[in-house]
Amino acid sequence: MRSLLPVGGALLVVLALISGPAVAQPSQVATPSSAAATTPAEPVNAFKQISSASNQTDNHVFTIPAGKRLVIDYVSAKGEVPAGDSVSDIHLNNPVVHFFVVSTQGTDINGKSVFSAAQSLHVTLGPFPRPTDVVVRMERRTFGPGNEATLAVSLAGSLLTP
Repeated sequence: MRSLLPVGGALLVVLALISGPAVAQPSQVATPSSAAATTPAEPVNAFKQISSASNQTDNHVFTIPAGKRLVIDYVSAKGEVPAGDSVSDIHLNNPVVHFFVVSTQGTDINGKSVFSAAQSLHVTLGPFPRPTDVVVRMERRTFGPGNEATLAVSLAGSLLTP
């Protein structure tokens, strides 16, 4: 029986000569100082309350600056409408649409019907070429003079520089 060791050894030497050195050259190795620097996230805790007589109430709760990215972690909203009115929907309306479960909270001390929605989520928005509003919309049954509604919105997340 013949040994294949001389043939295998010669093949290994030929491959090593063709492929060159197995150690990376210093010019090919990235150093941590040349890696892209990351900017720390800026915390965002926004709150805005608005009133409207419309059946679609839009709350522009936060503006994403041009070139920035917003990561939303939590949104909560409270709608107050005249007694007998109801809130059918609360959702993120711009720049994306996400619907929230609306819960009836009963009547407040002023006789208004109260509805709320709260959601933990992870949504990344942007970057956009120009400032872009994050809009939360509340939709209800009635509208018009004397039917003023209030929509309060809280938003928590982080603002990033990509």
